[in-house]
Amino acid sequence: MTGLVGLQLVTLFVLASVLAGCAMMKSGVLDLSWTPPTANVDGSPATDIASYRIYYGTTSNPCPGDTPLTVSATTASPGQTVKTRLTGLKMGELYYVAVTAVSSSGKESVCSVATSGRARNPD
Repeated sequence: MTGLVGLQLVTLFVLASVLAGCAMMKSGVLDLSWTPPTANVDGSPATDIASYRIYYGTTSNPCPGDTPLTVSATTASPGQTVKTRLTGLKMGELYYVAVTAVSSSGKESVCSVATSGRARNPD
């Protein structure tokens, strides 16, 4: 990998909604999806993405953070949408989320722009 993947090119979508009622006592979820970049910052093909780190929290700049969720990149090819779910969140709480890409040699990209959503009742 000649240059670390530029995840500033990644579009990160957080799908979240709050359901009213007594569900506020349950753990909430956020469904995430993003499209990985197809090229590194130097223009070479992004063929060495081993995983993604998802940083999240209640502050507007969660990345980098102490305990990211790691998602394997083997579930999608570059340019193919990656989906995952954050669980165990406080219902109705606003969470900020950012993603990085990690190469097979352990190099981590810069953080994507953070986006936000409210934890909702699990489906």
